[in-house]
Amino acid sequence: MHFVKRSFFLAAVFCFIGINSAKAEVFFIEDQVNRFSISFPDLWIRINNQKPDDELTIAGPGEPDFAMCRVRVREDRRFLIYPRKFADSIQKVGYSRDFWNKYLGEYDDVYVDDFREPTGLGKGFGSFTEATYTTAEGTIMRKRGLMFASLYHDKAYIVDCSAEESVYEKWRPAFMGVVKSVDFEKVVHELPSGNYRNFM
Repeated sequence: MHFVKRSFFLAAVFCFIGINSAKAEVFFIEDQVNRFSISFPDLWIRINNQKPDDELTIAGPGEPDFAMCRVRVREDRRFLIYPRKFADSIQKVGYSRDFWNKYLGEYDDVYVDDFREPTGLGKGFGSFTEATYTTAEGTIMRKRGLMFASLYHDKAYIVDCSAEESVYEKWRPAFMGVVKSVDFEKVVHELPSGNYRNFM
């Protein structure tokens, strides 16, 4: 009986250590200027941004796979006049198929594998596309990627993850984990009058 109790205690200790270790294997970054946060595995590394609107670029381990994710932030004040209740309609106007057609214009031989709307990214309504393309700059290769775009208040957030085409499916779960971790600092209240009583 003493042995059973001792074994249970050791198992609980190792379980606790394992849980703490799992929590320690994630990096959390909060960009206070652009009001977003993101988490990613600690085996990934930050690399240099390539485009003017890139705010964070990370690369997965395994150089031949060319797995990477980036967060792009663009100011967009066109729809600030509209109440929050129109956010889903605004997404369809500003960040739907036309947006992705222009966005993917950076690449060659583009094939759109999937498109969905509305989806969510952080606290905003968004759209999603999955595409296969040939890079036009740097190391020329055939890549496949998934991309989410969302407008929240006065900023458009784009999360773009990709890998060399033949290994994309291996990386897709990790990419989705990165995307799901993205959140925005709350700057828009759900109610027009906030938490105040509606005096009208």
